[in-house]
Amino acid sequence: MSHLPENYCIVGGGPAGLVTARAFKRYGIDTEIIERHTRPGGIWNKDQPGSPLYSSCNFISSRDFGGFIGYPMPADYPMYPRWDQIRDYVQAFARDFGLADHARFGVSVTRAWPVGTGRDRFWKVQTSDGEIRSYRGVVVASGGQWVPVLPDIPGLSSFTGTIMHSSAYEGPHQFAGRDVLVVGAGNSGVDIVADAAFHGRTAYLSTRRGYWYLPKYLFGLPVPDLMAGNIPPQTSGPLAGKTPEQIEQMIVDSVGDLTTYGLPHPDHQLGTTHTIVNGQVIHCLAHGMLSHRPDVAEVRERSVVFCDGREETVDTIVLATGYRVSLPWLADELVSYSHGHPDTHLGTFSPTQAGLYFAGAIHFGGSTFPTFDRMAQLAAADAHAQLTGENAENMAAIRNDYRPDLTGGFPFLSVERNANQVHLPALEQAFTTISEKYQVPIPAVRDADFYQAVQSPESLGLRHSVDREPAAASR
Repeated sequence: MSHLPENYCIVGGGPAGLVTARAFKRYGIDTEIIERHTRPGGIWNKDQPGSPLYSSCNFISSRDFGGFIGYPMPADYPMYPRWDQIRDYVQAFARDFGLADHARFGVSVTRAWPVGTGRDRFWKVQTSDGEIRSYRGVVVASGGQWVPVLPDIPGLSSFTGTIMHSSAYEGPHQFAGRDVLVVGAGNSGVDIVADAAFHGRTAYLSTRRGYWYLPKYLFGLPVPDLMAGNIPPQTSGPLAGKTPEQIEQMIVDSVGDLTTYGLPHPDHQLGTTHTIVNGQVIHCLAHGMLSHRPDVAEVRERSVVFCDGREETVDTIVLATGYRVSLPWLADELVSYSHGHPDTHLGTFSPTQAGLYFAGAIHFGGSTFPTFDRMAQLAAADAHAQLTGENAENMAAIRNDYRPDLTGGFPFLSVERNANQVHLPALEQAFTTISEKYQVPIPAVRDADFYQAVQSPESLGLRHSVDREPAAASR
């Protein structure tokens, strides 16, 4: 097999691509990241074309549990860092681990296809500069927040005001003196409608159903951490001695009856679809700065009619209606999709194409950076087995026979945003099985030593240094 290429192509230089490159590097496997923008960071490079970030955006996970494994965020960051702090942190991560040393920036992948069969199979990748290179395999790490989903709302084309998808939102200055409707209550939707409530003239939030709204803190601790069971051992006061289930109920009870804020009561169990962690929305509703409305029935020239018959005059509509994954550089026969997202095995393997992997392809209610990092170990271990033959039998069993239910039987709603949704306890059990039965090392979220051999001695002193200005483009 010496005639075959031994390096791997990672398409995308955002957090998912970077953790994958580090996982491969830990095994001594060469990778080349291809990133269409001029520097690593993915969507966190707000000024890069197509980034959906906005000036008021903050990290939804906490500083203490949302960072890369073995690479904690600086202690002087706020608990929910600003977008530019995450950008600098991600770029520092790429620099300190040398992940961009063999990357190509400013070119995009236009086509990737397999060549050969069986043990002689490899991949060719063509880029926008016309160059074609060969790789042993390809990792799709191009992210899922680049192609907006635009709903088909009756009368939308007749609206004489401003219509934008949330991906085009820049900041609160766009709402000064405006009557704003935000459609959709994802992470960006609730951020944006809070901006509209504080900076616009009137603000409305339209959703199809009732959702669970939670605060960002309970008794001074980040709610996402508490929901994930990350409770400091020295915790005292009301949380001392409480089980995770009891703490979860305390979080819900701290908000109270959602109908008192003018919100519909959730029609689903907590966690079965997106949970909103945003205290500003509740604040704005409680102070009359924001009003909830049901689904939109019709848009008119200067107004919107809702399903309950009410009509409101607005001059700005923001469609926070999500995204779909687009992989035009992979032929239709190479990838199958469900609800706009690629089908995968264990969130990592292509079900049909050897040598094709995915990073960041699953959805879950938890911190993305460390979870993507743990998922990346599967692709790295499989590549290592293909190159060396080590643990090849176990990796073949994982690819072909191991079929855990990553939903854990949890009753997720059958809605588009739950495509590829997994239940974290079930995923945690899968990690345990993969580690113990199939001998694939999976780091713990707080494992400080897992990647030490990857870091060069001179970089160890930089682990907590973060550039305050954007990193220079690597070439």
